[in-house]
Amino acid sequence: MGDSKRKRSAEPSNLYERDGIWYARAQINGRERRKSLKTRSKREAERRLSTWLKEHSPYHGTVRATFKEAATLWLEAGNWKPKTAHGYAKLLTVILAHFGNHYWDEIDKAALQTFMEQRKRAGSGIATINRYLTVISGIAKHVRELPGWPEINPVDLLAKKPRKAKRWHYKRPPPEDVDAIFARMQGTFGELCRFALETGGRKDEIAYLRRTEAKDGKATFTDTKSGMPRTITLTQRAREIVEKQRAIGGSAYVFNTRNGGPYKRITEMFREVVGRAQKSAQKEGRGFVRMRFHDLRHEMAIRYLESGGSIYRLQKILGHGTIKQTEEYLMHLTPEQAARVTSEAAQ
Repeated sequence: MGDSKRKRSAEPSNLYERDGIWYARAQINGRERRKSLKTRSKREAERRLSTWLKEHSPYHGTVRATFKEAATLWLEAGNWKPKTAHGYAKLLTVILAHFGNHYWDEIDKAALQTFMEQRKRAGSGIATINRYLTVISGIAKHVRELPGWPEINPVDLLAKKPRKAKRWHYKRPPPEDVDAIFARMQGTFGELCRFALETGGRKDEIAYLRRTEAKDGKATFTDTKSGMPRTITLTQRAREIVEKQRAIGGSAYVFNTRNGGPYKRITEMFREVVGRAQKSAQKEGRGFVRMRFHDLRHEMAIRYLESGGSIYRLQKILGHGTIKQTEEYLMHLTPEQAARVTSEAAQ
C-alpha cells in the first residue's frame, strides 16, 4: 500500500493510471480535459502524452509557465504611479502565497472559487476580493498577448452577480461622538483632520497637498481619484488651518510629520483616536458610533447641504463624476431640507 502511494505521487501531473490503463489530463483554456491513452505501458503513455499535450495544450507545445512567471511579467510591464504600484504589490503578495507554485493553466474557475472562499474565511470583504480578481485578470490580459502564452482569463469564467459588492452607506454619528473624537485630536494631525472636515478632501488629496497649492483662499488637489486636479474655495476655518502650518525643513507639503514630509498612516492614526473616544464612552455607559477618516468627507457633505449649500456646487467640491453620487447625501437630510436643496437645484 505504501509503495503504491509513493509510485503514484511520483507520476507526472498530466498522467494517471486507472484499472491498468494510462490517461492524460490537462487544463485547457481554464477547463480540465482527460483522454485515455489506450496503453498499459507507462513509457508509451508518456510518449503519447507528449504528443497529446502539443496538440491540445493552450501552450501549443511551448514551455509551460507558472503563475509567478506571469505575475512577474505583468509587474515589469506596468507603468503605474508609485502609489498604485505599491497597492498592486500588496495584493499580489497574498495572491502569490496561494497561487505562486501553480502553473498558469491550473488557475481555473474552481481554483479561483477556492481562493475566494479562503479569503472570505480570512476576513476579506467582497470589495477586497474583487481587487484580487482584478489583479489576476490584469495579469491574464497582459500575458495572453505574449508569444507562447494561452488565451486564458480565468476571471471571465466566474459569475459576476455573486461578486457584486454591497454598497456601503454612511452611518452618521451623533454630534457629541464627532466632538468626542476631535477633543482627542492633537497637533498637526488634528489640524489635518479638521481640514478634512472643512473641505471634504480625500485622504491622499490632503496628505499630499503642497503649500504652493493652498494659497489665496483656495486649494488645488492634484492627487485625486480621477487623476484630474480639482480646485475648491476654502472656508474661513480651512484658511486659518493652512495659515497655522509651519514649513519644516525642505518639505513642500502643508501638513508635515515631526520629521517633515507627509503623513502616511492617516487611517491607522485616526482609528486609534476613535478607539480612545469609544473606550471613554463605554466607561461612561453610553453608546458610541465609530467613524473612519473617509467619513469626514461624508460628514462635510451633509453639513454643507444642511447649511443651504448647492448640491451641484457640492458635486464640484467633492469631485464626483455624476450628480447621482452627490444625491445620496439627501437621505441624511430632513424632508424639508431635501426639498429645499432639490428645488434650488431645479431652478
